[in-house]
Amino acid sequence: MNPGTSPLNMSGPGNRPDGGARHEFPEPYGMHGVHETDSHQEMAHRCLQLLAESGRLLTQQRSGLRRMLREVARLTTTHGLASFCLVDLVMRDGRPHRVTAVHEDRSQEVQLRALGSHSRSDTACNPMLDVVHTGVSRLFVDYPLEIRRQVGLLPEPLASLEKFAPRSVLMVPMKGRRRVLGMLLLGRCQPHEPYGALELEVAEELARRIVTAMTTLRQVRRARRAERRARFIARASQALAASLDFRVTLDQVARLAVPVVADLCAVDILEEDGSLRRLAVAHQLPEKAAVAWELEHRWPSRLSDHYGPGRVISTGQPELREEVPDSKLPRAARDAEHLRTLRSLGLESYLIAPLRARGRTLGTITFAYAGSHRRYRKSDLSLAMDMAARAALAVDNALLYRASREAVRLRDEFLAVASHELKTPLTPLNLRLQSLQRELERNNSHLDLPRLREHVATLQRQSKRLSTLAEGLLDVSRLEAGKLVLDLECLDLSALVRDVASRFGAQAERTRTPLEVRAEERVVGRWDRLRLEQVVSSLLSNALKYGAGHPIHVLVERVPTGARLTVRDEGIGISPEHLPRIFARFERAVSAEHFGGLGLGLYLTRNLVEALGGSIHASSEPGKGSTFEVALPLASPGVTMATGHAP
Repeated sequence: MNPGTSPLNMSGPGNRPDGGARHEFPEPYGMHGVHETDSHQEMAHRCLQLLAESGRLLTQQRSGLRRMLREVARLTTTHGLASFCLVDLVMRDGRPHRVTAVHEDRSQEVQLRALGSHSRSDTACNPMLDVVHTGVSRLFVDYPLEIRRQVGLLPEPLASLEKFAPRSVLMVPMKGRRRVLGMLLLGRCQPHEPYGALELEVAEELARRIVTAMTTLRQVRRARRAERRARFIARASQALAASLDFRVTLDQVARLAVPVVADLCAVDILEEDGSLRRLAVAHQLPEKAAVAWELEHRWPSRLSDHYGPGRVISTGQPELREEVPDSKLPRAARDAEHLRTLRSLGLESYLIAPLRARGRTLGTITFAYAGSHRRYRKSDLSLAMDMAARAALAVDNALLYRASREAVRLRDEFLAVASHELKTPLTPLNLRLQSLQRELERNNSHLDLPRLREHVATLQRQSKRLSTLAEGLLDVSRLEAGKLVLDLECLDLSALVRDVASRFGAQAERTRTPLEVRAEERVVGRWDRLRLEQVVSSLLSNALKYGAGHPIHVLVERVPTGARLTVRDEGIGISPEHLPRIFARFERAVSAEHFGGLGLGLYLTRNLVEALGGSIHASSEPGKGSTFEVALPLASPGVTMATGHAP
């Protein structure tokens, strides 16, 4: 029989292997009509054995894809289908990747594995690339002669192949449902017979079975991955619901993520001052976790960063890097040492999701692959965002719970202080009334006028104190309801400050506190007299309370932006940790046991200054006193805070 004829009855055009031309066969392919020659009967029998054994291997395969392809390739050499077998897989970006190289003479496998694969940049004259692009098999019966006749300049992979002296070559695509997944390259050397239609049919059937096994393996992997991720979400949700201490729960979530959905997991939280703080890090290797902590300690993330948690918090959008090439790391590094530390982490792919709740970004959760050769895809975004949403809800609930407890604590403290403050003037007021009543009963006709005047002065002073406390509480309710009204008029700030300071003269004299007022220059503006007097009174009262016995300096001056009032004392000062919150409601920098007050003075002062269109700033150093600086425009807005209408 002529070697160029097929021993099978094949239907459809192009079924004859003539001179290396491409061959297309309709599916399914059946093996029948084998001629009764001993060699072809033996080949057909061995091919059937190959398909049967490869079928069992592919259906029972429990190992990875690479091992499966290597074992199938080994079967092609064991059963005489090929002297050597190369298997390429096509990546999603079109790049070929050699995964298996098997030779019947195992001493030549090292050289065979060193052969390069075809490249996307190769021209169309490369038959290997043509098979991948078209999905059509190529058969070279007399390989050396036919390949030279068809391709003038052999591409590198084909030129290197000639050192193995192939007599005949088959190139068979592994066609998936939507694209070519890879290619089988089978070669026969002397003394084997050249390939014919039988071998081509077997090779194509083998390629189909490999594709089916690959699809099944991929589906099994997806199902297992989905199961692991569902289990992770369930366990993480349980951890998040188990406690209102989000620091503990987020650390548990990070540990649960490794290694199920990440090699490295980190959680960062946005602080009130705009900085980022790392709460949790988990990695399979403790030394790598230490590197992640070191990175955050020495080079903390910033909101101005172009990569990482800072960028995600700034934009509120997730960040996905399917690959982290080493060439891109210098862009993210701040110095050479930072770059070295980043490289030591071994990042391969990462995904950062924002922790968002009630329209706010509270932080980020980072999932990264580093060492497991895995990649995140766009399909992984849904898992990351789901986990981030659950974590954000837990953090937000914990913060709300903490805020509610703090509000209750402040309320209870305020009620206790308010009761004490209201009782303080009532006690002497009641005693004076009792003394006055006894005086009247004892001396109906002869009243001691000086003593009577003393009683009346005390009654007026305590009544005024009660009125001030009540007015402060009322102003707080007005501010909360947005109903504070300004009654604007033209005022000289210097004159107003001198007038208010004179009212504190007696108190300053009693406590032996020098009170210096420098307000000679006229500073005229349009302000609310009553509210401005409240601001000055509050600052002077505060200075006398915490700076008693030490000089107090008051300065009024005109500046390019308007007017400036400065009140400086040389008293106990304010600790740096308390300074940012002294203008908050019910807040104090010192204990209420030693200094009275409702904790509303500076809160009201700040709101009144802002209502006048100005700002207030405090600076202090413990043991050296405090300075309060009020900046006011010369024309206040003159609106009702609630409605925005002029009063």
